[in-house]
Amino acid sequence: MTRCVLQLSKFYPPDCGGIESVARELAVGLAARGWDSRVLCAGRGGHSSVERDGSVSVYRAASAGMLLSTSISPAFLRQARRLLPDADIAHVHMPNPLAALAIWLARPTCKVVVHWHSDVVRQQLALKAYGPLQRWLLARADRVIATSQAYADTSAALAAWRGKVSVVPIGIGDNATPQCTAFAAALRAWWGSRRVVFALGRLVDYKGFDVLVKAAAHLDDGTLVLIGGTGPCEAALREQVRRLGLQGRVQLLGRIEDDELMSYHLAADVFCLPSRSRAEAFGVAALEAMSMGRPVVGTDVGGAALPWIINDGETGRVVPVDDDRALADALSRLLADGALRRRMGEAARRRFLDLFTAERMVAGIEHEFGRVLRPQ
Repeated sequence: MTRCVLQLSKFYPPDCGGIESVARELAVGLAARGWDSRVLCAGRGGHSSVERDGSVSVYRAASAGMLLSTSISPAFLRQARRLLPDADIAHVHMPNPLAALAIWLARPTCKVVVHWHSDVVRQQLALKAYGPLQRWLLARADRVIATSQAYADTSAALAAWRGKVSVVPIGIGDNATPQCTAFAAALRAWWGSRRVVFALGRLVDYKGFDVLVKAAAHLDDGTLVLIGGTGPCEAALREQVRRLGLQGRVQLLGRIEDDELMSYHLAADVFCLPSRSRAEAFGVAALEAMSMGRPVVGTDVGGAALPWIINDGETGRVVPVDDDRALADALSRLLADGALRRRMGEAARRRFLDLFTAERMVAGIEHEFGRVLRPQ
């Protein structure tokens, strides 16, 4: 008998984001393993739609916009009430107040698995109103999946439920292609002989890109720092670059298209993720760099996955949060030593294959589904 899993996610590709990427990897991977794989998410406009992503059914609910990072979508609640009775498992990606509300209103009889990507770190005002609903969902859940042991151990929200928490690290596809290699070569030719530090993410405060810009002032003139992504801090970062006189050495690239992203990782010498808070719960971009055999320099964000992902001294370096001098020193050492970069890059690739592939993540999630569906 084919089992049905309904993922409840904020959004779904082509909308970009870490949770959205995980939702797609799981949806496609579970469908390949024989599941009736469905996704319910909010759309970006005023009309609902049903799409096919290969063997995956994607239900996009009409939305009137966003409030406190949450979609205003009564259609999502109606769709959940209609779809949940067919599901054997409701897989709820959190934090997402809309999905939690949908489960509370629908009261499904199926098993509920909560995928805990992050605590609510920034929206503390919203958490005051949303907290009781979040606690209800965690109490209702048959299983809670954390993405790292560090987060499982330090999350205050999960403290009361650790007896039903399992850890399944995020995994991504191994996406190196001949086209990727060809475009990477073109990028290297464009950049010339300069050593390149690549960084990527939403341009928001917790990503710490302002610290990377400060660090760039301590790097030699032969280093180019590239920051990909868009977000509310873009204007402030551009002004910081101008004020420090770094226009020729730091470039803000804006959005990088999905089919070009891995080429940037492959063409760069070092990847940098200078995050400053647990809002960076995992760091999927670091996995992308590691999959391309690139060392990663990141920060020692307590209670988050990044220090464990990097494994300081093996696949890159971990430096203190908000320390531009330490960040510049770690980058300079790697940029100056090609043999060290190659050794750490090769180790990064091996660590990716051992721990962080999409196949490993899908198998881990399916194992947890089997646990909750097994007759007691």
